[in-house]
Amino acid sequence: MRRLKFLWIAAITLILGFQVAVQSAMAVNISESNRTVKLNEAGETVTITNQQFELGKREFNNTCSQCHMSGRTKTNPNVTLGLGDLEGAFPTRDNLLAIVDYTKNPTTYDGETDISDLHPSTSRLDLWPEMRNLTQEDLENLAGYILAEINIRGDRWGAGKVYD
Repeated sequence: MRRLKFLWIAAITLILGFQVAVQSAMAVNISESNRTVKLNEAGETVTITNQQFELGKREFNNTCSQCHMSGRTKTNPNVTLGLGDLEGAFPTRDNLLAIVDYTKNPTTYDGETDISDLHPSTSRLDLWPEMRNLTQEDLENLAGYILAEINIRGDRWGAGKVYD
């Protein structure tokens, strides 16, 4: 009986130890230059951490990737999450704070019409329950991830099946 108990404890210890080793091996290590993103319209930058990148990626995959897989826009392929399209929007959405603002108050590409009934946002949690638990920090991580992907993938982010 003691031997069986010892074997169970040893087996559980090995399994848990393996989990810790695998999780740390799976952590991302993105270069600092790729994690440095535009913070605001004034052009100030911020370097997000690898952990913020990973958390932002998780939020993106859980909340946004249904319509924005690899930066494309399923419902309107003419407007992607690529740098050119983010820069061309009004107001520009090519910085962390602007993307966070958009997730709270989505508007058309020209900025003239509120589209919170059509696009997931924190302003219409009744329509978009997947946004319900996102904090300001989550939104910043999400925006940082999108901008870092632009740095990492360049023109491939949002470009479509040609690069997937």
